[in-house]
Amino acid sequence: MGERISSPDDRMERISKVIKNEALIESVPSMQFLDSDAFKMPGGSIYYGTGLTTPKEISKGLPFDTLGMMLTAEKIRRAGGLDRVFHHIADTHAKTNSWIDGAEVDRIADVTSGHLNTIKNNLGLDSFVFVRSSSFDSTNEYADMINEFMSSDQHEYVIREMADMEWYRTREDVRLKLGWIIQANETELGFDERRFDREYLRFRPGEMSFVYTKPGRTFNKSIPKASPYISTNNVDRLMLSPDEDVAKKLSSQQDPSWGGAKKHIGSIVRLYESIYGSLGKIGRDGVTLESKIQSIINHCFSGKSD
Repeated sequence: MGERISSPDDRMERISKVIKNEALIESVPSMQFLDSDAFKMPGGSIYYGTGLTTPKEISKGLPFDTLGMMLTAEKIRRAGGLDRVFHHIADTHAKTNSWIDGAEVDRIADVTSGHLNTIKNNLGLDSFVFVRSSSFDSTNEYADMINEFMSSDQHEYVIREMADMEWYRTREDVRLKLGWIIQANETELGFDERRFDREYLRFRPGEMSFVYTKPGRTFNKSIPKASPYISTNNVDRLMLSPDEDVAKKLSSQQDPSWGGAKKHIGSIVRLYESIYGSLGKIGRDGVTLESKIQSIINHCFSGKSD
């Protein structure tokens, strides 16, 4: 369980400090969606969701950016004295695509869950709970929650997102939802979680706070930003996999900034070190950014397994 903080103001101050100082977080919109009402009572938990597909293809695995999202949630949990982190795996939504093979979705969900549980065990993320949407979204209780938001004029996808939030809020005492946005400035074009977060607050004012991370990064300059938890065949990026050879992959990058991803990946490394300790000073004793990344991946997948 999280450290019990003395007062709601103290919780807000500690969470705000993380938001303002963590490089992976979009601080301005996150502060705008941080509501002290959500932290009046002790305890509470964090929730974030990850998908398995894009509208056109199944993810080929977990990007390294996924670890940034997990550790951001853990850092906020510790700072705010929150109890647990619920990682929602959207397997049901993946099967709504007409082209999808349901058995393949189940397979990738199994692989993803296995990797996540291995990471949880190896990194000591004991507060993490991994939940597949298929474990509850066919229940009558969930159907009732969908009905509560049917007066919304938003797309069915938004209504389901709001029902997910309500499920975790009412069943698991979730007070804060972690998401990601492609840029700090809000736009009507494309994917932006703020749209359905704001709609949720219209129905449930003061019941939830929202924090937004920056997007994942690829090595492709023409598609530099991407989901932190889905990797597709058309972009090259660093993967969170026991088979990832970091030196080999990064040495093949002709751009010394790795297509603009180097700074972002460095921020994930620094976040890891802020929780688990320094991996050494770059330039001394053969330590490089690449060697630090490999050490982190090795830590994630060595030793304990799920």
